[in-house]
Amino acid sequence: MTIAPSRPGRPGRSAAGRRIAAAARLLTTPLLPEDYLGLVDPLWSTAEPRGRVEAVRHEAPSAATLVIRPGQAWNGHRPGQWVRIGVDVDGVLHWRTFSLSSPPRRDGRITITIKAARDGFVSAHLVNEIRPGTVVRLSPPEGGFTLPSPVPRKLLFVTAGSGITPVMAMLRHLDGASDAVLVHSDRTAGDVIFGEELRRMPGCGCTNGTRPPTAA
Repeated sequence: MTIAPSRPGRPGRSAAGRRIAAAARLLTTPLLPEDYLGLVDPLWSTAEPRGRVEAVRHEAPSAATLVIRPGQAWNGHRPGQWVRIGVDVDGVLHWRTFSLSSPPRRDGRITITIKAARDGFVSAHLVNEIRPGTVVRLSPPEGGFTLPSPVPRKLLFVTAGSGITPVMAMLRHLDGASDAVLVHSDRTAGDVIFGEELRRMPGCGCTNGTRPPTAA
């Protein structure tokens, strides 16, 4: 009678144990160390930028600012740039593009300010449904609508509606360092996104209501 030798390095392993080990290898083999970090905390992943929503601030009717803490894969941005946000809605990942409304901050957080479109499924979800603690995906920031270097001593910005969002990032970044004039148009004073903050800025000539156009 011939006795088959046991497999080297696996003495006494049962068939059930071998099946468990094989299943574990199938589940973990494709992952890299950063993938394991991402399983512990999505913000630790260095493979794909992600962020956690920390606060939702309503700025105007149907408009809200999301304060997001980005993970380690976020490499910063310039005021005026935009980012693509990936959000899970009912098990489906949706991507949309929004301007960053904050300059680089010391605390590392970023903000996007969203106006819910009348037929905008994702924008309405982000304004009305998303809650602090939600993890979203982030693309690297893009866009060439940024402040020139060196920054001119005098600047004129002309915006309307939600178009003020990237300009607000620039105004916050300048913080009075340049003589900046903003001409903004909206339907009513209450519809102006960042209206209260703008009215507090030094030298603001904002009006609290609408006026009919004057003849030349």
